[in-house]
Amino acid sequence: MEDYRQSLIDFWAAIEKNNAAGERYAPVPKGWRKESHINYMADYDPWHLLNLYYPEDYDASEGKLKTVIYIHGGGWMYGTVDISENYLAWIASQGYAVMAMNYTLLQYTDLKGIVKDIFSAMSWLEKYGERRGFDLNNVLITGDSAGGHLTGLVSSIMKNPDIMKVYEVSPVKLNVRAICLNCPCSETDGLYIMEGEETERGRGTAKAYLEMMLGEQGEKAPWCGLTSLSSVMKGIKLPPMLLIGSEVESLHKQTKLLIKALEETGQDYEPMIWKAEDGSHLEHVFNISHWEWYESLISNRRMLEYFEEHAGS
Repeated sequence: MEDYRQSLIDFWAAIEKNNAAGERYAPVPKGWRKESHINYMADYDPWHLLNLYYPEDYDASEGKLKTVIYIHGGGWMYGTVDISENYLAWIASQGYAVMAMNYTLLQYTDLKGIVKDIFSAMSWLEKYGERRGFDLNNVLITGDSAGGHLTGLVSSIMKNPDIMKVYEVSPVKLNVRAICLNCPCSETDGLYIMEGEETERGRGTAKAYLEMMLGEQGEKAPWCGLTSLSSVMKGIKLPPMLLIGSEVESLHKQTKLLIKALEETGQDYEPMIWKAEDGSHLEHVFNISHWEWYESLISNRRMLEYFEEHAGS
């Protein structure tokens, strides 16, 4: 009998290998600098590292910069803080202070563990960010694919003390003015990523995903039923959301499910969905993996414009 958890691990290992080969040819933006691999929990755990990005000539004595927090994607099972560096470097070059973090991957923890890591990184930023030039009164949280799910999940948890208790996290004093989800995998009850619902492997790997998110407690986990964005958005008002996607991307069904949930819960959002006629190259998280493309620059500039429209003085 096939081990569907191992199938997922092998699948994402292959994706990681292929992406690493492509990164050798990726253009690097100009006009940025970074601080690398700061341990945000002081525990020497390599999963607990973060990077900070700034405009190249920025000095914190000049005043604070609006803050962008980035949560990487990779199916909850692949990726590190360095995975989308060119994209983050481009954002920093546009005049923003950027934080990105590692989090423990799903094959080593559960969804609560991932959420606790992300909150720990944000707590580090709350404690040390302002002296390093981060304007914590003006924050955008963004992520792609699984990171889009985590962006929506974390933003929802921040608005709901009851769910905070479920995930065992504490409030952080960050004024999140807007969020941006890029091709998010929003509905964890139907993660048909490897194959469709009509196949045994599709059903098996989707079930394995949910089991891994719930961890050892399984359906007794307090966060059971509170993993999909449609479930955690109920009864709260999220920060204004920009939703970037494409009709030709492999998980566009997830974007459509999220739009339905946003409408049903009355959230303030703006969809930016590229059409099929705009090009077959606009695949999953195209604007992150190819920051330099024409469509990517339009999308990513719109994200920063959207942030500015909702930011305070």
